[in-house]
Amino acid sequence: MLDQAAKTWAQDLVADAELGDVRRNALVIRMLRRMAQRPAGCITDVFVDRAEQQAAYDFIEGGVATSRLVDSFAASAFRAADRSCFVVVDGTSLSLTDRKGRKDFGSIGPREFPTRGVKVIDALAVSRTGLPLGVAEMTFWAREPKSKLSRNTRRRAGDNETRHWVQAIERVASRARAARVRPWFVIDREGDASAILRTIARQDADYTIRVGQLERRCVGDGSVFSRMCRRPVIGRHFVDVPAREGRRARVAIMEVRVARLDLKLPDYATHSSLPFSTHVVWAREISPPRNTERLDWMLFTSAEQTTYADAIAVLDGYCLRWRIEDFHRAWKSGHCNVEETQLRKLDRVVRWATMLATVAVRAEQLKHQSREKPDAPASDLLSTNEIEALVAIRNSRPRKNEGPVRGMPTSAQVVWWIAELGGHPGNPASGPPGTKRIARGLERLLIYAEGYGAAKGAR
Repeated sequence: MLDQAAKTWAQDLVADAELGDVRRNALVIRMLRRMAQRPAGCITDVFVDRAEQQAAYDFIEGGVATSRLVDSFAASAFRAADRSCFVVVDGTSLSLTDRKGRKDFGSIGPREFPTRGVKVIDALAVSRTGLPLGVAEMTFWAREPKSKLSRNTRRRAGDNETRHWVQAIERVASRARAARVRPWFVIDREGDASAILRTIARQDADYTIRVGQLERRCVGDGSVFSRMCRRPVIGRHFVDVPAREGRRARVAIMEVRVARLDLKLPDYATHSSLPFSTHVVWAREISPPRNTERLDWMLFTSAEQTTYADAIAVLDGYCLRWRIEDFHRAWKSGHCNVEETQLRKLDRVVRWATMLATVAVRAEQLKHQSREKPDAPASDLLSTNEIEALVAIRNSRPRKNEGPVRGMPTSAQVVWWIAELGGHPGNPASGPPGTKRIARGLERLLIYAEGYGAAKGAR
């Protein structure tokens, strides 16, 4: 995986890239392969060879449009989809070092804070079974100084950050159409904006968007919240809530209600409202543990709600939104540490961060592949040298009541062993290994595998 599989993965990512020169395509493949082997936020930490390092800087500082890279990355993700897939869209930010405010960045968070960096809207393609497929969109921008115009004035002029969401959704939809894939957009509360709802409705796509404005008005009388409160409970759904810092894993029991509502969406350009019909699924946790935030999801969806199974399909799809949070952790701190970059120009940060995003997705793929297909042979994930090196390490450190490893191990076994190399305790009570431990173990396995291969060749 760290060698030949990394090369195959990089070639697939760049297969549709139009970079103007086949040599440039070959360079990007070499860069991605090295980034997968030695992920880091600083170019100098990834490329230790001087010639590789200079070539990487030349590309990152060059004039290749990042959109061409994203087009190719998205095409690779949609090729892996089976005619349809979920596309989770979310907003985040990269906090970057800029103590003197001289770099090509903008404010992050409240504008009165000194934090500097770039804002990001990204889209992650996810299979129906929950496997991350790849990057479908990356939109970056640096905030300008705060405008003196009122919020409504900027809305009427289309000069607010919602326009970045609209553009990102339109680009994803266009790429999906080109690949003949029907996307199902999954967006959290940021998606509950008039412009975003109308944009998605115009696409050949499905959507699930969490309601952020419970008092949004309906045609006739009442709000979304008041209308849903009057709907009967059609059943209960059980949701596995993963553990997080300060939160234990649990199974949440949620009461489910559904309805079809006609909304009145404001049109700021004409000072009027426009009708918008949507289905709504509301799932609310009953009897949550003490001192634990209750799960409460009210979702707009294009999926028709005629049966209880229809509602469960929407809720299960919304649960996959957590995939992009895992991806953000792997990209920003857990695996790639993109925020450690020392690049000074926005376009260079964007190009480097976009390439690192594909590396983070790949790490998430490994984690979920081992969970979805635990009995698959390890050869689906690792090369022969890597498997033999890992087995040799395992047999040199036997656990109590465990004999030597014989035959081909499974994918689940080798991922656990790799995570142990990265510091995971290795016992079931600690839970399944996360991306950070797996990534750290992969880096160490690369060293063992190279040494093992060299030793074999010297015999």
